[in-house]
Amino acid sequence: MLNRSAATVSLFLAIFALTALAPALAGAQDGTFKSPTTPWGHPDLRGHWLPGTAAPMETPASGESWERPESERELGPRFRFFPGHSDAPDIVRRERPMVVDPPDGKIPLQPWAADKRDEIMDKRDELEFLDPRVKCLPAAVPRGNLPVGYNTYQFLQTPEAVILLYEWNHLFRYIPLDGRPPVASDIRLGMGDSRGRWEGDTLVVEATNFTENTWVVGHGAPAENQPASTFTSGHGVFHSDELKVVERYTLIDADTIHYEATITDPKVFTQPWTISYNAFMRGEEDHILYEYACHEGNARNLKLMTGTDTAASVALGHVPTVSR
Repeated sequence: MLNRSAATVSLFLAIFALTALAPALAGAQDGTFKSPTTPWGHPDLRGHWLPGTAAPMETPASGESWERPESERELGPRFRFFPGHSDAPDIVRRERPMVVDPPDGKIPLQPWAADKRDEIMDKRDELEFLDPRVKCLPAAVPRGNLPVGYNTYQFLQTPEAVILLYEWNHLFRYIPLDGRPPVASDIRLGMGDSRGRWEGDTLVVEATNFTENTWVVGHGAPAENQPASTFTSGHGVFHSDELKVVERYTLIDADTIHYEATITDPKVFTQPWTISYNAFMRGEEDHILYEYACHEGNARNLKLMTGTDTAASVALGHVPTVSR
């Protein structure tokens, strides 16, 4: 990975742990912003975009409220991953989790699925339960759009399609707009099969046909007694073969794409649930996608996968303990 990655991740984690940012800007709130259009008349999302606002996925596991009183809320700078944005306007720190529905801000797992998630978290250092992204598998949707320390997104558009490129793991999505039906049900894809349409200034994308070896989201509620804004990664919200995600991308000002995703999976969740946040902030004009090498030289994962990490292998029962 490039040297910029380590510095970027350190900066991201520090800011993520200290604050979360608000999803709405004045132009979107008062209706004065009008989206630019492509030569063929669609809202113009083209260009390079950086990860947007950071916030906890859910309310605290304890269930206690963590919304601060209005008088205690602060203004913070709009977070950018790379230099050159010191003149960005201040916006209110985010006071709510990404999960906006159900109203309690919690992912509505069925009881058995909640137990399975607990098992994943308890055993998350074992090979069987490793985060799929740690194993370089696709991030899926909506996880691929969640804030990541080193990532750039590029939107490409034609009259017939939107193409979304991800720097992370060289992922891509081809989103046709011509009304074609989804692929056959026996075809399963790491990033799903996407179909899009424009509803006014909003790009609506329906994604289905996911493989079952990905997670829906990658960070969740903080541990008990931890600050709600604590960066928490690897919280295993898995899904079944019936996962369906409906996404909404809306340019709310010249530099911000607001993102909503409604997740439906009747085998895993008790009801559909929705996340909402400002997912993308426009990059500099000369920004580009860099080469990404997934876990290049990660000795820990190599040892886990080959059984040469003795402690982990013993814990998994792959290597017998030796008595002296």
